[in-house]
Amino acid sequence: MEDKSAYRRVNFFPGLKATPGFWNGMEDYHFRKEILYNALFHGYGVVPNYKESLHVQATKTKGGLITLLIGPGLAFDGVGRPIFLYELEAIVLDPKKYTLPGYVYITIRYDEQMEGYYEDSQNCDLQGYQYRKETGKVEILDEIIDTDTYIELARIYLSDEDGTGITEIKNSKDFSDPGANAIDYRFIPWAMRAKRGVSTYLQSFMIDIFGYTESVANSCHEVLNLSSLRNLQTVAMTSKMILQTAGVFFDDIIHMISPLFNMDYQVIFEIAEWERNHENSERLYTTKSGYENSRKALYELGDMVKAYKGSYEEIDTILRLHKTVIEGLKSILIEKEVSNNDIMFISHKMPQVLLFNNEKYTLVDTINMSSESSIESHEVRFNNSKRPTTSNEAFYYPDGVLVHDVVKRWIGGEMKFRLKNIMKGRKTLLIRRTDMHQGNYSVDVKLNDKSVKTLVVDGVDTKNRWRNLFVLFEEGEIKEYTPVLSFDIGPQGRDNSGTIWVYQFL
Repeated sequence: MEDKSAYRRVNFFPGLKATPGFWNGMEDYHFRKEILYNALFHGYGVVPNYKESLHVQATKTKGGLITLLIGPGLAFDGVGRPIFLYELEAIVLDPKKYTLPGYVYITIRYDEQMEGYYEDSQNCDLQGYQYRKETGKVEILDEIIDTDTYIELARIYLSDEDGTGITEIKNSKDFSDPGANAIDYRFIPWAMRAKRGVSTYLQSFMIDIFGYTESVANSCHEVLNLSSLRNLQTVAMTSKMILQTAGVFFDDIIHMISPLFNMDYQVIFEIAEWERNHENSERLYTTKSGYENSRKALYELGDMVKAYKGSYEEIDTILRLHKTVIEGLKSILIEKEVSNNDIMFISHKMPQVLLFNNEKYTLVDTINMSSESSIESHEVRFNNSKRPTTSNEAFYYPDGVLVHDVVKRWIGGEMKFRLKNIMKGRKTLLIRRTDMHQGNYSVDVKLNDKSVKTLVVDGVDTKNRWRNLFVLFEEGEIKEYTPVLSFDIGPQGRDNSGTIWVYQFL
């Protein structure tokens, strides 16, 4: 039914004779452009949330007739023509007219009604209808052949199993399984209704926040294995993917934020619950200022989400509050970035994730000198050494924190050990706790019996004796999954090692 001719707008000029045909052609031009726009941008079907959306209900009249009521609304047919129903319309269903059992379809199609007749009693050539009312015609069919013309509003499966006749049509309460002699809405086509869009600036802002949330949640999950952190990562990743691919309308943003708020809430309270169940872990997350900042922002965020009225200012505040929650989580679960010098003075429990020189490292292995199983599994042994000993020590770090550890000490030779859980080829950060009572020496760090690094024990401290010394293996240096390393002090030197931590670049 589409007109393939070019679109020509009216061009007025002096002397133009505007006949009825000319004016009707001008109206047809606008109508053809309208239906093209409808077909391209709104599609086919019932327009949602306009008046009663052509909703069909069943009732019975006083005479016992089965009556279907169709609410006012708007639809677009396959050509793009607007089908209006301006007020409630009733249509009678007589099951006796149809072959049972079988379906009947309540449909609507485009219709025009001529209105406003102008009569000229003096000259019949100067009279006619002034308007063409665009409306819809509701019909009950036993089959829909032309889906471009007819739009289904509902269907009913008519069945008279007991042979007593159909006297009632039910209004279905189960969308997925309406049953016989009930209104079935499952197959109604729906058009797209235009909504408020999202600016590229707001979209980029949300993508950044969701990406940041995904990254922080993933890193936090490596530190604390809570299901809510993994769920938060999944929700953020999905939201970011939707924004980057399909996009969203402005009215949809709150529906993306609400699940994030729910995950924020779960994370904050699961952290407190985890802490109550692990009192001896020495990890007191809820005492940190970041936790209180997150919790305060969470309560404000909840109030904003519940009272949301659909303004841009509210969305901006809500997103920023969520970011505050995430930044708080980052500060309490992921340690602050440390420099080369900072590593030496970490007196608390080594974190699962370490931010070092703008790069993120995760703890992959630990050699605990107080554990026989750890020593055996890492094949800790001494070569060409005199009097290797093991001692329980309690020394201070320079920040005044007293830390207990078991230390291996030896004179001359080397302490060899094997690393585990290593991904070959990745940057690897090796940190060991060292007693600085006798310092000012260097240790040759060997990888598979080849000298590759130097560990400098710089200075002497007889009061605050603990330091964390480290070496960094660059990408590609470690070529095995279980490499063998050693601390070689030479033939006469003295060395010692407490706990050894191994981090690898994420």
